[in-house]
Amino acid sequence: MTLKKLIIATIGLSVFLYLGCGGSSNGENKKESASEQTTADDEGGSDSEPKNLQEAMDEVQKALQGDGEKKEVVDFRELKKLLPETLAGMERTSHSGEKAGAMGFTMSTAKAEYKEGDGRLEAAIVDFAGVGAALMGMAAWATVEIDREDENGYERTTTIGGHKAFEKYNAQTRDGELNVLVGDRFIVTLKGRNIEEKDFRKAIDELDISKLAKMG
Repeated sequence: MTLKKLIIATIGLSVFLYLGCGGSSNGENKKESASEQTTADDEGGSDSEPKNLQEAMDEVQKALQGDGEKKEVVDFRELKKLLPETLAGMERTSHSGEKAGAMGFTMSTAKAEYKEGDGRLEAAIVDFAGVGAALMGMAAWATVEIDREDENGYERTTTIGGHKAFEKYNAQTRDGELNVLVGDRFIVTLKGRNIEEKDFRKAIDELDISKLAKMG
């Protein structure tokens, strides 16, 4: 998925979640909306649904804009510098970055792939420039607590270096991932195949997320 499509999909998810919650936490507003919808249906009106969608879009846009302060994303070239030539003992085989925008919102990303034998590790750093609501599609785990474990492996929320994180690992397939939310604007993602559990923590230490936090 391209970065631009990801932005649109994330914003779309925000709209979906907003509509799914009724668009308001106020009970009276919900009752009034329901009453207005019934009246519109009785009168054969068909404008309420588009209106609700537009209102949802407006609310989501306000949430994405936060306090209205415009923040620039970090140049992806700077983010690329944080992805070293070797990571957790693996050699880098690809290195890319881009900046993309849609619907007035922009994000910057840097990616790298690493390989050693049959082991593979993908690393990505994404900057949403502090647009909190946009993180819902990529870091929903940051707002919940997860702790599951079985004979195959685990998935859980945790903290790494004081930052919210989510990790999962399958000991049978030796596959897993580690995600860290840094400074409420950067998401660092590691996805590995045929690697040891310890390699994820080793990789995140080598990426030096404390330096990333200072970029915000």
